[in-house]
Amino acid sequence: MPKENYSIAKSKALLNRYDDVLLRGYIPHKNIFRQADMGYPAFVQRASGARFWDVDGNAYLDYLMGFGPIVLGYDDPVVCRAIQEQVADGTVYGLAHPRELTVAELLIEVIPGAEVVGFFIGGSAATSSAVRLSRVYTGRDRVIMCGYHGWHDWARPGDEGVPQTVSELTCAVPYGNLDALESGLKKYDNQVACVVIETIQAGGPPDGFLQGCVDLAHAHGTVCVFDETKVGFRVAMGGAGEYYGVIPDIATFGKACCNGYAGSFIAGKREILGSKACQSVWMTATAHGDPLSLAAMEVVIGELQRRNGIAYQWKIGNRLIEGINAVCEAGGLSYRLIGVGPMPRPVIEDSDRDRCMAMLRGCLARGYYLHPSHPMFLSLAHTEADIEDTIEAVREAIGRIIRRKKRE
Repeated sequence: MPKENYSIAKSKALLNRYDDVLLRGYIPHKNIFRQADMGYPAFVQRASGARFWDVDGNAYLDYLMGFGPIVLGYDDPVVCRAIQEQVADGTVYGLAHPRELTVAELLIEVIPGAEVVGFFIGGSAATSSAVRLSRVYTGRDRVIMCGYHGWHDWARPGDEGVPQTVSELTCAVPYGNLDALESGLKKYDNQVACVVIETIQAGGPPDGFLQGCVDLAHAHGTVCVFDETKVGFRVAMGGAGEYYGVIPDIATFGKACCNGYAGSFIAGKREILGSKACQSVWMTATAHGDPLSLAAMEVVIGELQRRNGIAYQWKIGNRLIEGINAVCEAGGLSYRLIGVGPMPRPVIEDSDRDRCMAMLRGCLARGYYLHPSHPMFLSLAHTEADIEDTIEAVREAIGRIIRRKKRE
């Protein structure tokens, strides 16, 4: 049943103060203004397990999970214990920490094709490091990209504040289109340092697409980078590369690898990352190799292995997709979940948007946070009962729309 007197009034009140003191573009949740217009909460107060509570006191079963970082669950006790122990020993040093070696060795063990690892902060830093290293290794400047790779200049050609000379070095090709990729490589023959592919977009890669990207890149003397920032530690520990059996030259990881901490990393072939040229590249930052992130990463690897966490995400994610799609089809709504189980992508037909948004607001009032457009994420804190309850909430919300329409 929907919560009586469901309200996001406090969220909206806080939102009214936002532009007076904060810059909108610096954080990933800048779309909270649009979300609030659609009836979604804008401010969270706390989170635990697979749930969060907004500032109005409403509780939600969360299917966004911080845009993907939370894979074990909010406030996971094993992660919290490891973080507390590390905090007691220090949070940043002027020297290396042994855990850098320990975690790198773990990653090399569990990620196919990983021979050398580098640690960073945030997915944008990881993808940008892969681009810089590719430029050094090949002696070329141009980049061909496919998907979203972060906020740095090379990844946002044409954006405000990005110099035209920088924008001109990057071109984008559509996902799943090997002909377009080949055309770009031919057009800029002997100029492309790397091809950067966000491995899973929309419904996932067409057969042979990822291997085709690697093959075309190599045919033109170009480094192939797989951006696994959303995908790693979800569809497989090594992301789509592992799941589809394709090994890139370099892969980038973030989000789920640290269960909410900011660490990220790249992993790739020793031939490239271990080369003298790449080993000399300056990418130093105070927080790279962050001990807290590394402590969390070590726990995430161990817990996903111990609890068979990849298979579990697939199981509950596939059930969520199957159940919600069946209920929406039966109710005549266009809302569908596509893609892979651990990170389903919602799609809505424009002609049916009002009814679909009414259904989603009905789910919010019942305590279920389903997104209208962004890929959603499962976690080990979601139970099978949570999934069934969510499907039932969608059914009830659709039923309420149908009954209201009949009364009209």
